Amino acid sequence: MKHLTECPERKPLNDEIHARPYMEVDTPEQVSYIALLVSREERLRELAHLQALCEHFGRPAPADLDGKEFHVDCGSFRLKIELHAEFTHYKFFRQSSFADPFADPVIAAVPGDWLAGLPGKVLVGIHVALIDADRSPFDLSADGLPQFFDGNRLIGGKVSGGAGAAYSDFNLHGDGFSRLLIVNESFAPGQAGRCLQRLLEIETYRMMALFALPKARAILPELPDADRKLVELTAALAESNEHSDEALLDELTQLAAVMENKVSSTYARFNATRSYAKLVNIRLDQLRESKIEGIPTFTEFLTRRLTPAMGTCEAVDQWLHQLSQRIANTNQLLLTRIDVRRKQQNQDILESMNRRSRVQLRLQQAIEVLSVAAVTYAAISLLGLFFNGIKSVGIPFNSELAMALLIPVIGYLVYLGVLHLHETIEREEGEDKL
Repeated sequence: MKHLTECPERKPLNDEIHARPYMEVDTPEQVSYIALLVSREERLRELAHLQALCEHFGRPAPADLDGKEFHVDCGSFRLKIELHAEFTHYKFFRQSSFADPFADPVIAAVPGDWLAGLPGKVLVGIHVALIDADRSPFDLSADGLPQFFDGNRLIGGKVSGGAGAAYSDFNLHGDGFSRLLIVNESFAPGQAGRCLQRLLEIETYRMMALFALPKARAILPELPDADRKLVELTAALAESNEHSDEALLDELTQLAAVMENKVSSTYARFNATRSYAKLVNIRLDQLRESKIEGIPTFTEFLTRRLTPAMGTCEAVDQWLHQLSQRIANTNQLLLTRIDVRRKQQNQDILESMNRRSRVQLRLQQAIEVLSVAAVTYAAISLLGLFFNGIKSVGIPFNSELAMALLIPVIGYLVYLGVLHLHETIEREEGEDKL
């Protein structure tokens, strides 16, 4: 390989397949998980905040987070941080026995002031407990499990092809966290970590997918009014005249601006929603879930609630784009009619100008004839004065006859002068055009 030129993207592209590996976990283990939405400014503070935690526990701190993930053993807990496009999530692990799966969560061992200063806003918070089925001191029957979820109805099923079971109630409890219980029945090495990661990703991607729902619900009531307004404008277009076309165009432009603003403000969010919803479905398939009698599975529960929400977002997105396209079509039709009308008006103006030009040309020609006659008359009059002067000195001369004979000659010369003037003007205009 040292003799070959390597593509600079080869290593990062090759290592992408190993990005964000799952953490090895063993039962019994507790996990506290939080996912925070972060802005660009908040993301810039994440590295310094993580370095402060490492310094607090005397652990090596990362120089950067270009790898998009970092994990550190702080003694009383282990931490793994992962950076995603819109959010960052923190997993706090602790392997130990516990009398109650959720009474003493891992996150209680994290310095409170550090937690309070975490950059971002919490979107997901889950306490997880992983226990062995055969060594559990807890009642794992359908009657005993609800006690760990404040008596709420359970959602769950067999996972990883029956190697384990997972339970949740998808409720936020008094501490602001939801709860997830994973029971190890016959997990292979590493299988518990993969199962845990998939379940946490399902909840995170579900929340990210639903992030567009409030926007969709806020826009939805406005769309029928906009649709009705467009129908009214389209109907008015068939009855409008040249005096109302400009007013219709103004209303259409305002409606188009409103719709385009909504399309632009929701485009990225709705696209992200579709992507996150696909990831939820992929992770649900990877769970290889089977039903436990009397308990809805994760797939059943999430699909029944997520699908209508995604349908609402998709319907609003399609309605917005269709409205925008219909407005554009109507606007183009109106602009075409206005353009044709203006072209017709311009044609009428040009024809009127041509008629005036022909009249002006005839007038000019008549004036030129009169001008030739006037110049000829003036020249003959001057020659008459000259001839009379010759006669006054005693030279015999028939001035009247001479003047009569010179009239056609002088008239012709004046006419040639006018022609020469026309040719000069036309030549100069041609040179200016070039």
